[in-house]
Amino acid sequence: MKIRVIAMVLFLANALGTPVLAQQDHTSADAVIIHAKIYTVNLRQPWAEAVAIRDGKIIAVGSDREIAAYRGPSTKVMDAKDHMVLPGFEDTHVHFMGGSARLQEVSLDDAKTVGDFQKMIKDYATTHPDRKWIQGMGWYYDIFGKSGLPDKKLVDEVVPDRPVFLQAYDGHSSLANSKALQIAGITRETPDPPHGIIVREPATGEPTGALKEAAGQLVEKFIPKLTHQEQLDLLARAMHYASSLGVTRIISCGGDAEQVDLFDEIRKREQLTVRFYMAPFAPTPEVTPEFTQTVEKLREKYHDDWIDVGAVKFWLDGVIEEHTAAMLEPYANDPSNRGQ
Repeated sequence: MKIRVIAMVLFLANALGTPVLAQQDHTSADAVIIHAKIYTVNLRQPWAEAVAIRDGKIIAVGSDREIAAYRGPSTKVMDAKDHMVLPGFEDTHVHFMGGSARLQEVSLDDAKTVGDFQKMIKDYATTHPDRKWIQGMGWYYDIFGKSGLPDKKLVDEVVPDRPVFLQAYDGHSSLANSKALQIAGITRETPDPPHGIIVREPATGEPTGALKEAAGQLVEKFIPKLTHQEQLDLLARAMHYASSLGVTRIISCGGDAEQVDLFDEIRKREQLTVRFYMAPFAPTPEVTPEFTQTVEKLREKYHDDWIDVGAVKFWLDGVIEEHTAAMLEPYANDPSNRGQ
């Protein structure tokens, strides 16, 4: 059963935790929502019919009759037509720039088998002949058997003529086809980079195309960068998409604060419909004074209700699936490895 949801892209003030009429000030509201099934998150009054909003804040919640007192000549009236209304959702772990790019890339989230994986890549390449690089994300480790990692041959079979770079669902592993490895100059002689592993054939040392952690950056740096305008257009599209799902606030865990000026430009265009609390990636292996100064300057410049650079993201180790998470004892299926 599909449930239609109207999510309020508003700052939720304390009105949802107070009695029916939060204020007895019946000055006209900017907007009211009526004929709704409103879940208030207030145990004393979990459901209501209508809500009044002024200056971006909820000022009253109650019945259609009670909220009618807040309607004036210029009040915008939204008829929910008996649909559900919820407070906005907050997503506490997002990389918004990367996520916006995914809106135009191949999505592999629904690949349940190797056959699905190959078909999705082939179909995308066929319908996007203008793409010089095929990029995507979302593949899961468990569809590739015991190793948990795909091989470049799987992609070479369906896209042999263009470079392909595909990230795992968690962003900790990636796969490059032969063309992408060639462009990046990755061979059996290429050493593993700091904090990364180039997966190799045991017998020959030949790269399989699977790249763990920072090894993916060896290929990523050769992928053409989006223009400034392309980035702005994708961000605006992603804002609209997030709002359509009822997402009103995001905690950005790296990759966005580094380009926060783009978000500010979107705000100046009046297209910023999601609030952001941002954390830039801390450099490895150690934090430098220069990085600290950069973060302090960002916090001074961006520290408000809509864009707040207020934290730093640190890396400690990797993930269980690809055996890069640091463990007290060796992995059961790889006694030589305790992670990183």
